[in-house]
Amino acid sequence: MTASDLDALVRRVDQDRWLASRFAPPLVRRRLVALYALNYEIARTADVVSDRGIGLIRLAWWREALAKASEGGSQQAHPVLRALQGAQLRLPVLNALIDARERDFEAAPFQSWSDLEFYLDATAGGLITHAIEACGCAEPSEDIIRYAGRAWGYLGLARAEPFWRARGRSFLPQASGSLDDVIDRALGAYARASSRALSSNAFPALGYLALVPSYARALKRGRRETPLLERQLKLIAAAAKGRL
Repeated sequence: MTASDLDALVRRVDQDRWLASRFAPPLVRRRLVALYALNYEIARTADVVSDRGIGLIRLAWWREALAKASEGGSQQAHPVLRALQGAQLRLPVLNALIDARERDFEAAPFQSWSDLEFYLDATAGGLITHAIEACGCAEPSEDIIRYAGRAWGYLGLARAEPFWRARGRSFLPQASGSLDDVIDRALGAYARASSRALSSNAFPALGYLALVPSYARALKRGRRETPLLERQLKLIAAAAKGRL
């Protein structure tokens, strides 16, 4: 799989992050695409493996492979790991992301909103932490990363609700909350994350957050998607203003 193949993969499975990465110079863009391809491979484990034990083995393989990659060892011939060669990998962040993905194999919903936010901080928030580093810019405050991850994470769960429901599962905390609550929490987190100006260097790592209000409005109207052109124009405007 070539770099262009990975780029096409991320464009297909993670289009909004891919769109934001277009605002980065070529080298940074390739780093972001490799990172998002890695996230896709890890996140889809529960989709391609139904057996929990086998799924945990697959996640353990990623932990070991990333540890070797960070030491400059064998890249295991996996195209995503080859693409990450030479990148600065923050193993504690990536391992926390992988650990959180073990939760995807549990049929029971989250016990509380705090449990759900812990999951979002490790997954969506951890990915943002790494993306910002890939852009080579100063890391914003932990609050910005936390709320940005929660805004996009909540939104993603709300958009994926039909998929969860079809599998007889729910991500909503037990005995509390509704889909509207999740959307409102996404908007609340977005308001906090977008309260400060964003540097042009950091925009490729965070710019897709500017799409949260549009997606939230669509979800309130019973739609999961917003038109591609609308999203493209929104990102261009956000980049020009330097704000999410």
